[in-house]
Amino acid sequence: MQRARGDGSYTTLKRSVLLLLLAALIPLAVMIGIAGSYLIQSQKKALDDVLRERSQRAAAAISRELEAQVQLLTILSESPRLDPPAQEPAFRELAARLRARMPMWEIVRVTDADGRIVLSEPAPPDTTVVVEQESNRRLFESGKPSIGSVVRGPGGMAAFPVRVPVSRGGETIFGLTVVIRAQALADVLHTNGLPATWAGWIEGADGTLLSSTAGDPALIGGASSSLASAAHLEGPRDVVVAGDNALRVWESPIRGLPWSVNVGTPRAEYDALTLRGYELLAVVMLATIVLFSLALLLFRRELEARRRQDMAVANWQRMDALGKLTGGVAHDFNNLLMVFQSGVESIRRRRHDEKRVDQILQLMIDAVDRGRGMTQRLLSFSRRSNRGAETVLLQDRTVVLRDLLAKAASDNNLLELVLPRNLWPVNVDPGALDAALINIVTNAREAMPVPGTISVTARNVESLSGEAAGLKGAGVAICVTDQGDGIPRQIVDRVFEPFFTTKGDAASGLGLTQVYSFAERSGGAVAADSLEGRGTAITIYLPRAEGVAETRHSGEMPATRLPRRVLVVDDTPASLAAARLAVEELGIAAVTASSGHGALSLLAERGDIDLVLSDVMMPGMSGFELRDRVRRHYPRLGMVLMTGYSEEIEKGTDVGVPLVAKPFSAQDLRQALAAAVQVLEAEASVIPFRR
Repeated sequence: MQRARGDGSYTTLKRSVLLLLLAALIPLAVMIGIAGSYLIQSQKKALDDVLRERSQRAAAAISRELEAQVQLLTILSESPRLDPPAQEPAFRELAARLRARMPMWEIVRVTDADGRIVLSEPAPPDTTVVVEQESNRRLFESGKPSIGSVVRGPGGMAAFPVRVPVSRGGETIFGLTVVIRAQALADVLHTNGLPATWAGWIEGADGTLLSSTAGDPALIGGASSSLASAAHLEGPRDVVVAGDNALRVWESPIRGLPWSVNVGTPRAEYDALTLRGYELLAVVMLATIVLFSLALLLFRRELEARRRQDMAVANWQRMDALGKLTGGVAHDFNNLLMVFQSGVESIRRRRHDEKRVDQILQLMIDAVDRGRGMTQRLLSFSRRSNRGAETVLLQDRTVVLRDLLAKAASDNNLLELVLPRNLWPVNVDPGALDAALINIVTNAREAMPVPGTISVTARNVESLSGEAAGLKGAGVAICVTDQGDGIPRQIVDRVFEPFFTTKGDAASGLGLTQVYSFAERSGGAVAADSLEGRGTAITIYLPRAEGVAETRHSGEMPATRLPRRVLVVDDTPASLAAARLAVEELGIAAVTASSGHGALSLLAERGDIDLVLSDVMMPGMSGFELRDRVRRHYPRLGMVLMTGYSEEIEKGTDVGVPLVAKPFSAQDLRQALAAAVQVLEAEASVIPFRR
C-alpha cells in the first residue's frame, strides 16, 4: 500500500513537471513564431554583413600581397648585381633562385625607359619589348612602383606586371619587373578564407576581368561582363555568373589600385534563410547541440587568445631583455665617454702639466681598449663565420688567460687554471675564446653566494662523439666549474637560449648565448651540467686542428718600408680627419677624399700617390668597389681597408687586402700599411714566364 502510494506520488510529480514544461514551451513557441520573421530578416542582413566583411578582407589581402611583392622587388632593386652595367649571368642566377622560391613569379625582367627588355629570366621567346607599356612609362616618369593591367602575352598566358625603379644616384636607370600570372590572385582569394562554394573575381575600373575563381580561365583579360551580368552597384546585388550561377555579390575596392574585388555566395544559400522559419521547432530541439558547438568554438578561440597573449608576453620579455642589454651598453659607453669628456677638459685646463696629461692620456687609451672590447663582444652575437681564427695551443696562452679570468673571477674568489702542456692545437679566434671564457667565469662568480673556487681545466678527448652529440674525431674540452647553488634540472638545457636568465632583472641573458655562438662558429659544441646545491660545469668542446700552432714573437717589429703619400677615403668628416692625422703621425704625407668617386678623381689627377686607405661602408661606392677599381686601373697602388663594422666581413668574406679595424692605434695602422707595401714589392719581384 505504501509502495502504491509512493508510485502515485511519483507519477503525479512527473505530470506536474510535464505540465510546467508544456506551460513554458507554449509561450516560447508563440514568441518564436512572432520572432521568426524578424529573425529571418536579421539572418539575411547578417549574411550580407558577412559577405561585405569577406569582400573587404579579400581586397585587403590582395592589397597586402601586392605591397609585399613591391617591397620584395624594392629590396632586390638595391642589389649590387643590378648596378650598371648589368651583368646577365649574375642577374639570371639571382632571378632563377628567387623564382624557385616565389611560385607566383613567372618572369623577372629588367627594362629601360623605352620598354625594351634588358635582362630576363627566363629569356623572352619572341619579343624584345614588354607587352604592357603603360605601367613601364609611369614607372620612369614618376620614379615610383607601378602595377600594370592584365594582358595576354605572346604565350597566351594572362598576367600582369609589378614594376619598381632601379635607382642609382637619385636617378631611375632601369625598371625591375616581375610578371605574375593573373590566376595567382585567385589563389590569394582562396588562401584568405573564401569558402569553396563561393565565387570571387577581380576587375579593373575599365571593366577588364583580371582574375576569377569561377568561369572559364580564357575569359581573363577580357571584359568582366562576359563573366557576370551586373554592373558596378553599391551594396549587395544579385548577379548571374558563368551563364547560370546566381550569386549574392558584394564589391570592395582595392586600396591604392583602380581594381575591385567581387565576392559572392550562391543565391540558393541566401534563399535558404526563408525556409528556416519552418525549421524553428527543429532548431529548438537542436539548440543544445548548437550551444555545445558554440561552447567548443568559444573554448578554441579562448585557447588561441591565450596563446597569442603568451606570445605577446614572451615578445615583451625579449624586448625587455634587449632593452636591458642596450641600457647596459649605453651605461658602459657613457662611462667611457665620461673618461674622454673629463680628460679633454683637464688637458685644456692643464695642458702644460706633462705628468697630468700623460695620466689622462693613459686613461683615455685604456677607455679606447675597453670600448673596442665591448663592440667586439656585441658583434660576436651576429657573426656567422669564424673570422680571425688561427691554430693555437691553449697552454701557450696560460699567462694571458690567467690575468683575464682572474679579473672576471674577482679578488674574493680563488681561480684555478690547469692547462696541461700536451694539449692538442685548436682552430679558434683567440679574442672570441677569451670573451667566451670570461662570460662563463663571470656567470660562475655570480652563481656563488659566498666566495669559493672557480676551476678552469682543459683536457684532450680522443673521441668527441662520446661526449658531444654531432661532433666527430678528437678534440679538446675546456671545463669551467663553480661551487654555486647549481641550476634546476628542468631549466639546465635552456641556459644557452637568447634572453633566458635566472638572475631576474639583473642580467640580459646573453652571456652564455655568446658562448654557444662561439663554440658553433668554431666547429664545436658547448654543454652544461649541474647539481643543485653542488655547483655547475660548463664545457666547451673544440675539434683538434690539423695545422701547426702559430708562434707569436714579442719585441720590436722588423723595420719595414712605408708609403710616401697616402690617399685617405672616408665619408664621415670626423673619421676622415682622424685617419688623416693617424697617417701623418707616421710621417707620411696624406691627401683626403670624402667618397669613392672623389678618390678616383684624385687618382686620375695625381701621380704621386702610393697607397689608398679607404673605409668599407660608404654610400655610392663602397670600399670593396673602390678596391676593385683601383686594382683594375692602378695595379701599382697599394690598398688598405679600414672598418668599424661590415656585414660582409663579419660573414668571413676575404677582402684580399690588409684590413685595419676601427678604432686602430698607430702601430695597427703602421703594420697594415707596411703589409700592403710588402704585397706590392712581392708582386713586383715576380717575373712572368713567357714562351
